[in-house]
Parts: sequence; C-alpha cells; structure tokens
Amino acid sequence: MEALTSATMLCRVLLGLDRAGASGTLHLQGEGRTATLSFENSLVVGANVDRRVATSHRQMLESLARVCAWDGLVLRLVQEPLSTTWWKLREPVPARKVALQVMRGALREVDTAAIRSDLGAAMYYLSEAGEAMLVGAELRSEETAVIFWLRRGISAEDIPSLPGCGLRAYRFAWMLKLLRCAAPKAVGSYPLLLRKRREMRRRASAHALLDLPEGAGGQDARRALRKLVRDLHPDRFGDSVPPALRRASGEIVTALVDAEARIAAGAAE
Repeated sequence: MEALTSATMLCRVLLGLDRAGASGTLHLQGEGRTATLSFENSLVVGANVDRRVATSHRQMLESLARVCAWDGLVLRLVQEPLSTTWWKLREPVPARKVALQVMRGALREVDTAAIRSDLGAAMYYLSEAGEAMLVGAELRSEETAVIFWLRRGISAEDIPSLPGCGLRAYRFAWMLKLLRCAAPKAVGSYPLLLRKRREMRRRASAHALLDLPEGAGGQDARRALRKLVRDLHPDRFGDSVPPALRRASGEIVTALVDAEARIAAGAAE
C-alpha cells in the first residue's frame, strides 16, 4: 500500500497543477534517487527519472510507476522556465491525464475487500475537482457508467450492481475518492446542531432535547431519537468539517441517547 500512498500524493499534486495551469518543474526524491516532471501551462512536457529521459507517454508512465514505489517520496515544485528542450516528450500530455493513468496502475492490485472497507455505504457525489479531471478524459465504459450515477449521488454499496458498472466501476469510484474527486455529501443539519447545543448548555429536560412534549413515552422517545440522529450524527457532516464541530456533534448524539434512555426508564417504572 506504500506505492498507493505515494501515487495518491503525486496524482493529487498533478491535478492541482493541472487546474492551476502551472508551469515549472516538480522534483521528486526518495531512497536517495531523484526524478523531475516539467510543466508548461498544465501540460507535462518532460520526465527524467534517475537521469533517464522519457521520450514517450508510455515511458513516462512506466517511470512514474517505479517512482511511486520509492520509500519516503518527497515532492517539491520549482516555478521556473525550462532551460533545455532536447529532452522533452514528443507529445505533451495534460497533467490530469497522467494522474488518471498513474492511479489506475496503482490500484490494479488492491484487494476489493480493502476498497469496500474504505468506501463503506455512504452516498458519494462527483466533486468540482472530479469534473475538472474528467475534461477530455478517455474513460472505459464502466467508468463512464459510474460517473453518470456519481453526478446524481449513489450509495457506494450499490455501485457493483448498477447497470454497466461492476467491480471495475467500484474500483474507479474509490480512485476518485482517493483523489478527492468524489466524496460523501455533507447532509447534516447545522441549524439543528446549534439549537441542540444551546439546549444542552441550558440543561434542558430529556423531553425538550428530543423535541417531545412532557409526558411522552418510551416509544415516542425512540422514534424521536432515530429522527434526530439521522441529521446530527458526526458522519452526516462529512470529513471536511472542523474537528470541533464533529466533537460537538458526537456530544449531542450522546446526550440524545441518554435522554431517550431516561424517558424509557421512566416509562418502565
């Protein structure tokens, strides 16, 4: 998995450089070895790995696959014009296209169980970065099929059974997640979270916390708990929210569970 970690880091940088229309040289170092990728307006125009110049797209991809296997890979961008032209690629390649192909190779040997564990059952959507990466991309039929669903939102566990998708589409969806080109949509309710935090600080009653009238019983409390947790659980706010918000969400859910337990205990007496 070390090669996958390095490939993911490299490809995220490539996508960023592509979107920025960057020019310069990306220096890569690891295990005492060096490589460079040179850019002109987001196009990869040159690749040099261990002082071996790549002249074709295929040679460059093979070289980058070896670079991703280096231990402790470090990247550094130098924004400077190219001083030589003799070692350029015969045909410049968009950085986003290189990222797509490098990641495909890095994911080839990953076990499906590991992919399933990471994707889980969340609803995934194609991000703005994902749309940018796909401009002009040469996609396989399964990849095109899953993009259709990701633009609308789809549960990860449903992807393998969707028409035209299958396991290759499932693997592609995971690749998009690693590249931050697809992500679960944050669907938690911020106004509700703030209101419940205020009620906790005021030490509101168990019934008030669950939005129930005084005297409501255990069955009502269970239904109210399920409804509130659906909007307030930390996972509903996505991975990009501040840690403090996730902690607050967790504390509120704990208080709601406690409130439901107290009402249920009172009803049983």
